[in-house]
Amino acid sequence: MTKIMIKDPYELQRLVQSFVASRQPERAIKLLENVLKTNSNFVEAWMLLGSVYRALGQTNKAIEVCKKSLEYVPNDSRIWVNLGHLYVENNQYDQALKPLKKALSIDSRNPSAWYSLGMALTAKEGYNQAIEAFQKSVKLDPNRFNAWIQLASTLDDTKQFKEAIKAYNRALELQPSSFGALVGLGMTYVNNGDYKKAIDAYEKSLKINPNVATVWFRLGTTLSKADKLDRAIDAIKRGLHIDSTIVQAWMDLKAVYEKKGDKEGEGWAFRNAIATGKVDIKFTDSIDPDKIRKIIDEWKE
Repeated sequence: MTKIMIKDPYELQRLVQSFVASRQPERAIKLLENVLKTNSNFVEAWMLLGSVYRALGQTNKAIEVCKKSLEYVPNDSRIWVNLGHLYVENNQYDQALKPLKKALSIDSRNPSAWYSLGMALTAKEGYNQAIEAFQKSVKLDPNRFNAWIQLASTLDDTKQFKEAIKAYNRALELQPSSFGALVGLGMTYVNNGDYKKAIDAYEKSLKINPNVATVWFRLGTTLSKADKLDRAIDAIKRGLHIDSTIVQAWMDLKAVYEKKGDKEGEGWAFRNAIATGKVDIKFTDSIDPDKIRKIIDEWKE
């Protein structure tokens, strides 16, 4: 069987996947180690071994496997990409740069390498370089959804809102029902001052997943900016029905009631904000107990 595996990487992959699926990862690891004893240059076996450890949550072990494989196969860009990507997943961004740049020196047309490089550069706040890396990734592979999302997000971070909107829309062409892409698009429209389109994007996202409180809050504050105050109140209340512990949402609701001129609603929202226990309130500069008591009684009304 081992001899067949050495000749047929697809069959090896099938066996490994079947072991992992049947919760026998140790058998997959043993098989791969035996194969590599026979053929230490078997790139696919090294990559599968690393992927098994990664699936088990043993990222450091997967990194060790990548490093070991490079002793035998030093010029395969896929292994260098995997090593860089594992470092990114492990939040070791400085360490990720060297293997990813090495991968690109071997194969500059590897979209995965450009994508992972962009992720590492973003984490290090090298936004302009990250944008270039994501752009190269999507140019090489226009169907790489995650690269479009990361490109859009980074463009938004650098206040290139129109370009970010284009990137989000390109991602949505690939996955029209992407909740995250619609929310990101809505946030960018808000940053660009286009509240109508932001509202549309948020509402579309909530049709996909109506159970995310923060998106209801974002919708509500955007509706308020568009002077649609009753709808804003309804949206924020929907979010608070999901999670009533978010003090900022109560304060945003208070602000909408204030904008509407609804003193009763404003006071109700403020009292609920205080009730979360997360508001640092300075009642008054007075040390007069009667005055303090009067202010508290007014808040209770």
